[in-house]
Amino acid sequence: MALKENVLEQNESTLPVDSIFRNKNFLLLWGAAFLSSFGISFFLFSESWYVVNVLNLEASLGLIYIASSIPRLLFMIISGTVADRMSKTKIMFLSDFSRGVLLGGLVLWFIFGDVTLWTFVGVAFFFGILDAFFWAAESAVIPSIIRKENLTRGNSIIQMTNQASFIIAPMLAGLLIAFGSYEMVFAITAIMLFLGSILIYLMKIPKHTEEQETSEQSFFETFKEGVLYVKESRVLVVVVLTTVFMNLFLVGPLSMGLPLFVKTILNGDAMTFSLLEAGAAVGMLIGSIVVGVLNLTKKRGKIALLALIFSGLAFIGLSFSTVLWVSILMLVIFGACLSASNIPFISAIQGMIEEKVLGRVMGLISLASMGLIPVSYAMTALLLSTGIGIDQIMAGGAVLVVLYACFVYAKFHELRNVN
Repeated sequence: MALKENVLEQNESTLPVDSIFRNKNFLLLWGAAFLSSFGISFFLFSESWYVVNVLNLEASLGLIYIASSIPRLLFMIISGTVADRMSKTKIMFLSDFSRGVLLGGLVLWFIFGDVTLWTFVGVAFFFGILDAFFWAAESAVIPSIIRKENLTRGNSIIQMTNQASFIIAPMLAGLLIAFGSYEMVFAITAIMLFLGSILIYLMKIPKHTEEQETSEQSFFETFKEGVLYVKESRVLVVVVLTTVFMNLFLVGPLSMGLPLFVKTILNGDAMTFSLLEAGAAVGMLIGSIVVGVLNLTKKRGKIALLALIFSGLAFIGLSFSTVLWVSILMLVIFGACLSASNIPFISAIQGMIEEKVLGRVMGLISLASMGLIPVSYAMTALLLSTGIGIDQIMAGGAVLVVLYACFVYAKFHELRNVN
């Protein structure tokens, strides 16, 4: 019997894997991701530029980021549980559609009312809530629509689309503002989100018995089950801790510290800042493309840890750089390695955990990832207030990440051997 099972497994492994581009559900999700990411990038750029250039309240721009990050952090705690108890596509549809309604209302406010800083603060608050539910549902729905052999490629394509939007969308939004109006930009963004919600609505995913079993539990029992599932898995615990480490000591200092690095170390201007940001985005795009082309299905844990180590080393190189082109090169390498670490990690996790708890697990990982970035901002600000230079903070954080990744690589063979 064992020999027969081995033969069957070998035959299955030799079967050709269907092209991901023939998968209707994935193509619909990809289109929705494209419209959503470009739409959100349009909105974030135009919102920030309006506050700075029209309202002349650049010092108050932080209020908008706080208004979106705090509700996002709070609702990420439960978003994965909601994703496992409801239809994931329905959550994504309602999220995109609701954001489209919000921006449609903002356009009407521009036409008939007096738009103020608090208008954008209110919109950012609701965007933060809707973002939390959308991200958990999107991460959990991917394994439901594509085969495990294509998870790495599918995640890399979605990631590539997101990174391309961060590079291209601000330029397009700037042109629309220059030759059109803010109302036009926000109206186009609303249309993009409405179209994205329609594509999600057209996705057809069969319901599973696990979802019906989950819906019979109380909300707290469902949430507790997800936490215990992660707690009992040594691999998942290490992945969550690795995500926490990476975002506390790399992503946070980069997001908050890069403008200070440009001003105090490179003695640059806004153009210098934009070039560095573009370098990081291009690097992440390159990393996503390479990972997607290779479609890694083996040794993903090992590759992800090694890529994390190299991303930390590139960040150390950035902190010691005083020349623009060297800084850009370090950020390109950093971004490429970061994508080469994130995508295999996420793909491996999606392939190894049970679908009935997928939403909760991905929600907890999203919480560890995006939710703790405000904490990193606070840590960075506290260290700056003591007189420590931003280059020293960046170098110190990167060294900690490299040491941690090396420790995990040497100590936790389960994660290193994850396929």
